[in-house]
Amino acid sequence: MNPVNTKVCVVGIWHLGAVTSACLAELGYSVVGVESNPEKAKKLNEGVAPLFEPGLSELMRKNLGQGRLLYTSDLPGAVKQAQFVFLAFDTPVNDDDEVELLEVYKAALDISQWLAEDATVIVSSQVPVGTCEHIASAIRDFDSRQNVHIGCVPENLRLGKAIECFLKPAMIVIGADDEATLDRLQQFYSVLPAPKLLMNLRTAEMTKHALNAFLATSVSFI
Repeated sequence: MNPVNTKVCVVGIWHLGAVTSACLAELGYSVVGVESNPEKAKKLNEGVAPLFEPGLSELMRKNLGQGRLLYTSDLPGAVKQAQFVFLAFDTPVNDDDEVELLEVYKAALDISQWLAEDATVIVSSQVPVGTCEHIASAIRDFDSRQNVHIGCVPENLRLGKAIECFLKPAMIVIGADDEATLDRLQQFYSVLPAPKLLMNLRTAEMTKHALNAFLATSVSFI
């Protein structure tokens, strides 16, 4: 897969989405990040990151200047052109420590109206097990085409080292429920020289939670 000829849309620009969009552009992909607020999109196009992450503003400015990165509030225009569409929301939790998925589901329904034929939707947000199946079902209920691919590639970023984690990962978890999508995602991530662990959607979602639990346990023992 040639990154130069591959168009990517990243929906949800905060920590995860900003890092994902800038790093994918750095890897050579043609990236459009969608920020629903036009004023915030304008700031992003000036190279102003939505929050502090070492090196992020500089990476954004570099790729904006080289024409590989653009931010917009025009969701239909960005999604229609994309071969890969990332859902990259930083999923919040409420006061009862329950995850809030409304924004993720709303975005999934919104993009389903504009997805290009044979597009691949990649969920990189941390979500409960089974969420990707619900997203796939929602998209296919709107559009019954069988060639809309759904993948789960959970984020593995750390505050303060997010760019390094993205560009030099120890491994990449890739989840999908069909071989065609797994193959497309393997090709997409072939630009990163890291082991690719292939699995189904639910296992990919669970792997992220298992890694979090392992790290939390390790810190507790330390």
